[in-house]
Amino acid sequence: MKGCDFSMGIYTEKRDQLIEKIKGLEKRIASDTAKKKTLEDKLKEVSRLAMAEEYNCKPRELDEIITSEHSLLQKLRASGLSDDELLKLVSVGNAENEKSDTADLTADFGQQMSFTDKANPYED
Repeated sequence: MKGCDFSMGIYTEKRDQLIEKIKGLEKRIASDTAKKKTLEDKLKEVSRLAMAEEYNCKPRELDEIITSEHSLLQKLRASGLSDDELLKLVSVGNAENEKSDTADLTADFGQQMSFTDKANPYED
């Protein structure tokens, strides 16, 4: 019987150690989760400031722009336009602008612009 008591004491001690390790990990997880949340909030704010800088406006103006564009989008959806139709409206305008901006320059100007009269400026 004495051997059984000794074994139970060892397992009880190991169990208590494991419980303490688990509690320690749970505390670390809670602490790390709180730190992660703080960093995510900072990242969100820095991203917002970067976007305001990109659009050359103040953060408050950026909020107003986002709000007004969201309202406009909701009105367009409420009028019956689907997201696919909205995307087509946006992409059609952009596609036409891109095409006109990058029109066939060869057709307009002939060969590549050069400071020589040669078709291939690298010829001798």
